[in-house]
Amino acid sequence: MTKRWLAICAAFVASAACGGGQPSGPPPIRFLHTFSPAETELVNRYLDERGLAVEASLVPFARGQQVIGEILKSGASCPDVIRIDATWLPGLRQQLSPHAAQLDPAAWTPEALALIGPERGLALPQTVDGLIVVRDTATPAPASPSIDDLVVAARAAKTVDRPHPLGVRVDGYWFVPWLRAQQADLAVEAIAGDGATTALRAFASLFGDVASPPPPLGGETPDELRRWRSHGVAYWITGPWQLGALEDPGRVAVSPLAGAPRGGQLLVVPACATQAQRGWELAEELTSDAMQTLFAQTFSTIPTRTAALAAAPPVSRAAAEALRTAQMLPRAAVTPLLFDDLNPALAAVVAKDATPEEAIEGVRRGWARLTRRPR
Repeated sequence: MTKRWLAICAAFVASAACGGGQPSGPPPIRFLHTFSPAETELVNRYLDERGLAVEASLVPFARGQQVIGEILKSGASCPDVIRIDATWLPGLRQQLSPHAAQLDPAAWTPEALALIGPERGLALPQTVDGLIVVRDTATPAPASPSIDDLVVAARAAKTVDRPHPLGVRVDGYWFVPWLRAQQADLAVEAIAGDGATTALRAFASLFGDVASPPPPLGGETPDELRRWRSHGVAYWITGPWQLGALEDPGRVAVSPLAGAPRGGQLLVVPACATQAQRGWELAEELTSDAMQTLFAQTFSTIPTRTAALAAAPPVSRAAAEALRTAQMLPRAAVTPLLFDDLNPALAAVVAKDATPEEAIEGVRRGWARLTRRPR
């Protein structure tokens, strides 16, 4: 584990000693999460209003799976509840404590329950997300959800003042629809044929044509928001996590994207938790109708409870509808790690530092090593 990961783990362990004095009641529930700063502020305010004693710590999402895995492996100063990405669940399930109650299928959306899959008793779904196409209400929808029709629509929206009307990132998650259009997917055995190479060639050809050259690494979000606000993008491939940052929700229309990945965030309780029951109580509070509705109204997220989704803003419901036909990533422990090889390969082809054939062959070798590595 790198020094950065050790520092994050140490910071979480040390947080237990920061309160000072002797608590008069039960110890706070230890909560390790991946919320954004704005989401964290809302959650803290909500928990304070509910009178819940919670000691929360943030783990950066980019290295969340590795950091959380190391904390659970050590068993020291274990959290009582953790917010994780749904793709991390298969790799962490041996270190989690099951929920005693059975989830009522009528209370949760099918997409939310799909996030948990066969591990139904190991998590509570907190949000649903995935890739959708955001456009201006005055901009016509593509002829169909296919990526071919999306590119055709973007090309038709190209003007001198708007030379790059398609918003898309050089990122493996955004590449998934192109893979699936060629009968490939984000899995070792699913890129063995020529489909992955064909998909990468088509994807890379977009940049500098209908899509703008990628900004510096880490600058994607501000660049996307700037282009949206200036009407520099007509069709923006993004996720519900961006909707809350848009200042004019009445301008927003949403379309589905064929082959789009669907995912979300889960709340889990580790097997090493000292307050497992209270951890599940906090998870239930954070996935309650009241909290889900508050989140949707504030950030335009997609609730996982049916009642909260019905009360959500129109843009949240539109995003939820667009994601109904999206498909989850392969449910395997190795899935989140595949991006470590795929992302630099995509960047190399877009920058013309490698051919699609060279890049995909390198990805195949990297993914094959991952599957052989002891876990």
